[in-house]
Amino acid sequence: MGNSASAHKISAQDKAILDMKNQRDKLHQYQRRITVLTDREKEIAKQMLAKGDKPRALLALRRKKYQESLLAKTDAQLEQLEKLTSSVEFALVQKDVVFGLQQGTNVLNEIHKEMGGLEHVEKLMGETADAVAYQQVSSWLDSLFTC
Repeated sequence: MGNSASAHKISAQDKAILDMKNQRDKLHQYQRRITVLTDREKEIAKQMLAKGDKPRALLALRRKKYQESLLAKTDAQLEQLEKLTSSVEFALVQKDVVFGLQQGTNVLNEIHKEMGGLEHVEKLMGETADAVAYQQVSSWLDSLFTC
């Protein structure tokens, strides 16, 4: 009733793409955590400034700046990962296209073999031209003798 194990085999390429997409998802989660931390540090800095505790406000702003630098690095990693994933997926599409072209070429070669090759086709065309010429001469002669 269910899918058999041989019906859907997972290739190494499929596994690699899945791993990259899982890593992308983890980076997105990390970005959300960093954003929450950054917002929290900003609020702490506001609170400390309101209380008049300038050193702690500056410390919170330094931590916020550090979190923002981590966020920028994560953005760069995420961009690289997405580019790599797209490249791998496109390469797989190209591989399928090349395979299709190869199959088409093989079918055309088989058809050409069945037709007897180019020489056979040229010979057949020549014989057809000769038959047409003979028919024209025969019609011309018939018209001469019937007059």
